[in-house]
Amino acid sequence: MEPTVDAVASEHRDTLIIGTLDIDKNPQTVSEYSLRATPTYIIFRDGEVVGEFTGAMPKATFVERIFDILE
Repeated sequence: MEPTVDAVASEHRDTLIIGTLDIDKNPQTVSEYSLRATPTYIIFRDGEVVGEFTGAMPKATFVERIFDILE
C-alpha cells in the first residue's frame, strides 16, 4: 500500500495531509489508538479522529473511503 499512499498524498497535497507511522518504532501510538490490524488508516479532522478503515485496496477505493469519511 505504500506506493498507493504516496501517490494519493502527492495527488491530493492541496486538500489532505497524509502521513505514515512505523508501528514497530511507535508502540505507544499503536496502543493509544488500539490498532489491531495493518494497514490501518485513521482519518482526522481538526485533530479529532473522524473515522478509520483497514486493509489493502486499490487506489480508487482508498481515496473514496477517505473522502466518504470526510463528508
